[in-house]
Amino acid sequence: MRSRFAAFALGLGEYLVETLAEEHPDREHPREELVRSLTRARERQRFLDLRILETCTEGDHGEVLFHARVFERGEDRSFAELSSFQREGAAWRYATGVLVSAAHLPGDVGTLDKRTFLALAHERRERP
Repeated sequence: MRSRFAAFALGLGEYLVETLAEEHPDREHPREELVRSLTRARERQRFLDLRILETCTEGDHGEVLFHARVFERGEDRSFAELSSFQREGAAWRYATGVLVSAAHLPGDVGTLDKRTFLALAHERRERP
């Protein structure tokens, strides 16, 4: 997770594509377009901080709950995400994630654990 966050901050689109799981939906897009789009993310966004809140692995599956501080044109676009990773060969690849924006997080994100995060995510899905 830390390497992907750093890659977003540095605009390393090629690395971001390489670290996607084979089954990730973004792999359906033309590779060059995806690389270009991910590379340009740093032109719009400032990736300021990553805080890992919880991790777990079970066999070839792993999860990381994290909080990312991100700003876009002066607007706070920070969020928390529960990311799923899949081991493919010797490498871990990003499979999917559930995201909750900062506006819906508690004031102290350090209090988040997987259970409370999933409750927040579920609550957000039920609202129109």
